[in-house]
Amino acid sequence: MKLQYKITLYMTIMLIIVIGGIGYLNFEQVKNTVENQMGNNAMDLAVTIASMENIQRNLATEKDYNDIQGVIESFRKKTRFQYIIVMDMEGIKYSYPYEKALGKKYISGGEKRVLENGESYVSADRNVLISAIRAFTPIYYNGEQVGAVLVGLLNDTVYKEISAHIFNFKMTLLVGLIIAIIVSYLLSFNIKKTIFGLEPKEIALLLGERNLILQSLKNGILAINQEGDIILFNKAAKEIFGLSEKDKGKSILNFNSNYTDQLLEVLQTKKSLYNEEIKIKPGKTLLCSHTLLQDHKGDVIGVVSSFQDLTEVKQMAEELTGIKKITNDLRAQNHEFMNKLHTISGLIQLEEYNKAIEYISDISEQRQEVLGTLNYKIKNVHIAGILLAKYNKAQEAKVDLVIDPDSKITSLPYNITVDEICSVIGNLIENAIDELVKLNGGKISVKIKSNDDGLYIRIKDNGPGISEEIKEKIFNRGVTTKSGQRGYGLWNVKQIVDNAKGKIDVKLDEGTEWNIFIPKERRN
Repeated sequence: MKLQYKITLYMTIMLIIVIGGIGYLNFEQVKNTVENQMGNNAMDLAVTIASMENIQRNLATEKDYNDIQGVIESFRKKTRFQYIIVMDMEGIKYSYPYEKALGKKYISGGEKRVLENGESYVSADRNVLISAIRAFTPIYYNGEQVGAVLVGLLNDTVYKEISAHIFNFKMTLLVGLIIAIIVSYLLSFNIKKTIFGLEPKEIALLLGERNLILQSLKNGILAINQEGDIILFNKAAKEIFGLSEKDKGKSILNFNSNYTDQLLEVLQTKKSLYNEEIKIKPGKTLLCSHTLLQDHKGDVIGVVSSFQDLTEVKQMAEELTGIKKITNDLRAQNHEFMNKLHTISGLIQLEEYNKAIEYISDISEQRQEVLGTLNYKIKNVHIAGILLAKYNKAQEAKVDLVIDPDSKITSLPYNITVDEICSVIGNLIENAIDELVKLNGGKISVKIKSNDDGLYIRIKDNGPGISEEIKEKIFNRGVTTKSGQRGYGLWNVKQIVDNAKGKIDVKLDEGTEWNIFIPKERRN
């Protein structure tokens, strides 16, 4: 049976039971109330008859059937009671609606208490002989009981009294039941519509399929509600953030701040974000897309975030890029070396031996100065390697790259990787070389120093500087003055420094000077 029919059937049965039960109880209460009222009226009439002197005296002395019958019957016909019976202590009837029964013993029962104990009482008898409401009361003469009076009203008369009320009551119950059935059908229809017409088995199947799909995805999935509480995550998200089933229902504020800030921003602005790189910890970068979660009415009820770990991809890209850079640097170094050999060869052929020796000495001195700074001041081989590579490239491009002899690196901040530092230095020097290669006398000054506060990087050139047109948006993705698919270098530098909670200061005075500071934060 379909869900809609089940809901309608169960609701209808429940409503029939509830409304029928309430109706039955109300009917019984009304009937009992009417019977009590009629019983009280019968008792009042019985007491009135029992107090009549002629009835008392006749019963005690004369015992004249006709006299009592005439008085009682004339009295009864003026009331709505069907019978009024006056009897003596033996139960002999002195009044009855039918005269043939006069002088005979009363056999309908119920009179023992009044005759033997002198009690006054009302009984609602429902038996084979009689079904009526009867009031019994004793008759006394000179302080001695001489008989009893019974006033009775058949139940048919009681039902006639309340028949109109019963009809209205039944009609009310019937209309209420019909309305209840219609409402139950509409409720079941609305429930069916809310669950998109799906049956419970179909919902269970879809839920199982959804969980299988979510758990099998390599990308992480995490969803929050309007209050920022986690409502769903898959296996990949559990591994990346170290979540457990206990974390469902907890606030997202308890997790990584960079990731949390973006989620809450999407929730507040109601604008989705796509392909955003977020560094959640040193050496761990995610590519995230945050999409608004909406119900069938279009109301925003949360945010669903999908993300993938870019760490391996970035490492592979950096390795491939590194190989390309090494190849280019070797080519530049080889080209520069061949130029120097050609110069030495020319001087020797011209028999300028002293100048050849002087030239070789100058080259050796410059090389030793650079290598000495890199070997003894820059303790990190990766940073020394990138500086040497850029030095060789600058030499080929006829740009003078000077590494400040005061540079010194002893240790690096914990919240940035050496590959990210190399990326920052390489991008800034590369940009400077690209600008200075167009000029004569181009010069780049590099100073790198670390202490207990953090890491300081200063890169200065004597180029044309940055134009006013792009000065305010140099860190935006895709902004560049060069041709081709470029404009990601400075954006990448800004992302790295921001994730490391560092600062970038740019000075535009007779060239461009970059001052970068990365604080030396401790691990928790």
